[in-house]
Amino acid sequence: MSTHVRHPIWLPALRAADARTFASLYAVESFARATVSSVIPIQAYEILHNEQIVSILYTIVALLGLSVTLFMPMLIRRFARRWVYTAGACLLAIGSLFFVTHTLAGQLAGMLCRVMGASALSITLNLYIMDHIRKTDFMQAESLRMAWSMLAWTGGPTLGIFLYTRFGIYAAHGAVAVFALALLALFWTYRLGDNPSIRPGKTRPANPLANIGRFVAQPRLRLAWLIAFGRSCFWTTFFVYGPLFMGCTFAAR
Repeated sequence: MSTHVRHPIWLPALRAADARTFASLYAVESFARATVSSVIPIQAYEILHNEQIVSILYTIVALLGLSVTLFMPMLIRRFARRWVYTAGACLLAIGSLFFVTHTLAGQLAGMLCRVMGASALSITLNLYIMDHIRKTDFMQAESLRMAWSMLAWTGGPTLGIFLYTRFGIYAAHGAVAVFALALLALFWTYRLGDNPSIRPGKTRPANPLANIGRFVAQPRLRLAWLIAFGRSCFWTTFFVYGPLFMGCTFAAR
């Protein structure tokens, strides 16, 4: 019996995760979300024919998405972190399947899948960054991540509208599925794992809802939340009502 085992050469040759690793993952993820960020409100308006109802639809999806985000740590503790990240990427692709039905039920399901997928990807990626990026390198890593994602959020919405108007709904949402599959391939190529030096606590984790009071009691955390909330409101308003305003203007002509 032969005792010689041939190991794949490329496995040990893969470099350790660094700032470029997470910047590339976030850039591909941003393309998957940004490509249809300007298409979804237009599609919702085509189904509902009323701007106010579109706003209500976005509010319902946002509240449901917030509920999922609060309980995301429980999912991460129940399943391996890599599988939660994988599920997030798959939800972006599944959401595209719902969107192409061009129905109200499909629109709602697609938007929910998109919000839940973005939440899973964001939380797990941030955990990986805290595991692999030192505090002294954090500012440089975040700057690189934001710079690479800028390309997606600058060109992605334009690409989505171009595909939607020239080639139809299947092309626009098909591009999202392609980016989501590319994200999965890139993620599993990097083979990210938990930092072995960080051990989970032995005490039973508290309910996330119980931490809301402690969070609100701290002024700096309240300020950080207000800044993030205000920024989110601005970009949500921009990406939702900008396409609606431009679409209604051209329709009126």
